[in-house]
Amino acid sequence: MTEALVRANELAHTYGSGLTAVVAVHGVSCVIGSRTRAVVTGRAGAGKTTLLHLLAGMKKPTAGTVEWPVFAPGPPGPDLVGLVLQDGGLLRDLDIRLNVALPLVLAGRTGTAVRDAVDHALDLMGIAGLARQAPRDLSAEQIRLAMLARAIAPAPRLILADDPAGWLDRPAAERLLDRVVRAADRLAAGLLLATAEPVPDGLFDDHWAMVDGKLVQDR
Repeated sequence: MTEALVRANELAHTYGSGLTAVVAVHGVSCVIGSRTRAVVTGRAGAGKTTLLHLLAGMKKPTAGTVEWPVFAPGPPGPDLVGLVLQDGGLLRDLDIRLNVALPLVLAGRTGTAVRDAVDHALDLMGIAGLARQAPRDLSAEQIRLAMLARAIAPAPRLILADDPAGWLDRPAAERLLDRVVRAADRLAAGLLLATAEPVPDGLFDDHWAMVDGKLVQDR
């Protein structure tokens, strides 16, 4: 049986209150395990981003619970959960190697441990040859791959990726999604990826959908 990394039970999150309240996530229950390869689709505003933030411990639920059995008492830090945000841009004045290394350095890693982790992450994303390039010199696809490399450099147990292929054309998006799944396999990490775009057949084991803040898992 796959090891449960994060478990949500009747999870809900509401922005605001009263007449202006917006229910972003409502009654969501799910389990993400170490072998999970799941994609959750849905239109913009369906609640996908909020759900990922709740599962990562970035937001507190309005109702329901989130548990991290392996990481107790939780929530886990970025060395255990690789979170890829839509707006998680790179620092323009640092080259790609330094961008990927920065979270490791801030977490207290030094020397060879940082170099090896960065090299491995860049290799997994297929951008080792771009290590000394600045973000301004990269294509949109390469920037997204660098953002993913930064998230997986600590070798996390769980990867939560929020629309990492957004705004890319279909061939580039499919290449990127394939690399994300392969990286999860290499790291033996659970994976939940959110997207508003179609995904290639056979790439993910589980296809879920967010509809008006509710999670549909029987697709």
